[in-house]
Amino acid sequence: MQTLSVILLQTEQRLKPITQSWHVESRMILCHVLKCEPIELVLSKSKILSDLELEKTEEIVTLRLMRKPLQYLLGVQNFYGLDFYVNPNVLIPRPETECLVTFILEQTDKSLEQKGKSNGKILDIGVGSGAIVVSLAHRLKGYSFVGSDISVEALEVAKINGEFYGVNDRVEWVHSDLFSTLSHEQFDIIVSNPPYIPTEDASGLEPEVSSCEPHIALFGGKDGLDLYRKIIPAALQFLTPGGLLAFEAGHNQHEAIESIFKTNGYVEIDHFCDLNGIPRFIHGRKLPIGG
Repeated sequence: MQTLSVILLQTEQRLKPITQSWHVESRMILCHVLKCEPIELVLSKSKILSDLELEKTEEIVTLRLMRKPLQYLLGVQNFYGLDFYVNPNVLIPRPETECLVTFILEQTDKSLEQKGKSNGKILDIGVGSGAIVVSLAHRLKGYSFVGSDISVEALEVAKINGEFYGVNDRVEWVHSDLFSTLSHEQFDIIVSNPPYIPTEDASGLEPEVSSCEPHIALFGGKDGLDLYRKIIPAALQFLTPGGLLAFEAGHNQHEAIESIFKTNGYVEIDHFCDLNGIPRFIHGRKLPIGG
């Protein structure tokens, strides 16, 4: 018979060699298995785990030691204060992408005010788990949304998350390779976190990423910019005059992407950094009428 405190300590020691987050991950695993809050791990240290709980803990830890991402093992990743269901068909949402959601939220009021509108429409290209579009729809009740992805399997995950948070009545989920199957509707904002890792960088990635996350959501060609070269010119047909196009990108790509924006006649082109000071987010606007 092993107590919770003993199992927690053993789990920490086993995970230490593979992750710097061993302390957090150990607690996440046991909270998941015991269906409890973190504080209960402290208050119930002498609890005796059942055989089933021990078996489930061992199963997850064994897979984690094989470098399977914990988010896939637990089926959840928190993003912008919401818990999203994830599986190996979708990229695991990253904390830095929350900065892009904050930026879009800040821009929505400005966008509507400029156009004298009481509502608006946003397109998210490459939705994956739906983290960006569902987070936006959860907070922007006056907007309607389109979420597109080339992966049918990813769209199914996104729909589950949209249903859970009650936004599917305002989100149209579209199977599309970028704009290929979209009608020529107009959007006030287009946002995308496309694959941007150069293919030559694959060997330097952690095994949790390179061996487990979908490559179609990771790699953007030789220099990582293939999707930006496609989306930026094509988006002009789908943006309202003065409409905003905003991206996430890799740590050394903002200047090249800004150049693509300029070549295609966008205005108000700029970038901003993530919380680590990395210039990761690039945006520009379609020329307004009479602009």
